Amino acid sequence: MSDLYRLIDAHGRELAQADTIEYFRGVVVDLEPGHYTIQEVVADSLGHAHETRRWGAILHMEDGTIVLNPDEKHA
Repeated sequence: MSDLYRLIDAHGRELAQADTIEYFRGVVVDLEPGHYTIQEVVADSLGHAHETRRWGAILHMEDGTIVLNPDEKHA
């Protein structure tokens, strides 16, 4: 399990960092409808970001619905 996650927009820009996935629900509700990627940051033993890997996505639908969509390995 990671200690840090990143929210990435469709242009590859980092929008937010958090220590829980659920935090992004509140962030995305204030953003334009769309598809946002969640990356898991894997730290080395000193706590420095070592690598990132895709955790899944969060969708902000046109009707305001927020859908958390983890990749299959996280479901």
